[in-house]
Amino acid sequence: MLNWSEEKNANGRPLPLHWKRAIAVIWTGQAFSVLATCAATFAVIWHVTTAEESALALSVVGIAALLPTALLSPFGGVAADRFNKRWLIIAADGMAGAFSLVMALLSVAGTLSLELLLGLLVVRSAAQAFHGPALMALMPELVPERDMVRINTLNQTLSSLSAIGGPALGMLLYTLWGFAAVLVMDAACAALCLCLAVARLPYARSGEKEKRGLAVDLREGLGAIAGDSGISVLLLMTMAAMLLFMPLGTLSPLLTYDWFGGDGFAASVVEAAGGIGLLAGSVLVMAWGGGKRLVPVLVVAGMVIGVCCIVGGLLPRGAFPAFVIAMGLAFAGAAVFNAPIIPLMQTRVDPAKFGRVMGLFGALTTLAYPIGLFIAGPAAEALGLNRWFVVIGMALCILMLAFSLCRPLRALDGAASDERFR
Repeated sequence: MLNWSEEKNANGRPLPLHWKRAIAVIWTGQAFSVLATCAATFAVIWHVTTAEESALALSVVGIAALLPTALLSPFGGVAADRFNKRWLIIAADGMAGAFSLVMALLSVAGTLSLELLLGLLVVRSAAQAFHGPALMALMPELVPERDMVRINTLNQTLSSLSAIGGPALGMLLYTLWGFAAVLVMDAACAALCLCLAVARLPYARSGEKEKRGLAVDLREGLGAIAGDSGISVLLLMTMAAMLLFMPLGTLSPLLTYDWFGGDGFAASVVEAAGGIGLLAGSVLVMAWGGGKRLVPVLVVAGMVIGVCCIVGGLLPRGAFPAFVIAMGLAFAGAAVFNAPIIPLMQTRVDPAKFGRVMGLFGALTTLAYPIGLFIAGPAAEALGLNRWFVVIGMALCILMLAFSLCRPLRALDGAASDERFR
């Protein structure tokens, strides 16, 4: 039997007395799972980088890792509103881990091809389409409203630490024992999702009793986004940032390898710098809390990312350390940019529809990533990666300035935000 505290969660319902224990259990399992995923994903990217030496091939890898998430997230959002969120997360992690184990066995047998590696990324991406909306829909049920920015930043902190250690760990295992070792570790860490089975989550079940068609659920989620001009503009802003910046993370190992003459560990240093930047940005937001006006935080953070991309693209061949610093600062900006998005949405979206709204929001923003890769792959090969970094940085700065003038976006912070931008 649960004992209840006097505090209420972000949706206004009582929290269990020991709600912080549930947070600790959930995020311990998630931390190991994300670390292993970063290690395995980087091992795949580096393998393709050295084997193909092509921005186009890396773009295909990125598309395989993201397109299923984009296409299936709306269904994951509906599932999060209809079913028990705890078991959705466990099932998604379990499916990804099982497939990694199968890939490890094929690698040992010597039958693991590039096509099968792409299949691994597709399956993992499909699992994320159900995992992500379920976890995001569960977040407002786990913590008080005052901690929503901080708990969202905690997610980023775990991702940041994994981005720091994951690539280096993946390269170490890949070098010492081969690709199969990385995949076995990925499968083992995915099994830690069973931590969720013992966590006390009184609101993990859907409160929705009426069973309706999938099309109705999706239409309601889309209506909730389209009916709020501020949320719609926030979606466009996030999609633009994803489309422009995120493909550079996939292409940066090739820039390290081709322009700066670095090896796999040099590329992992860039990844680690990005992780350190994410961690630093996340720690900053956790300590600060984001303040009362979150929209200006989004705009300034986006411009920081743009400036860092311009600097990274203008560096000469011998300035690899400066490139590492520039990428670290860019990802610090990305951490600050991401932190306010869910809290801004949580205050405007009906909790009963939050899962399907986040599923659609996640689908559209994630879809911007493979679209960006479709553009970035050929464009980078035509212009050169260095010039493409500069073009993207300039585009980000211009777009952030344009969005800062958008009144519906500013209104997400309330009337006080208008004074800041006048």
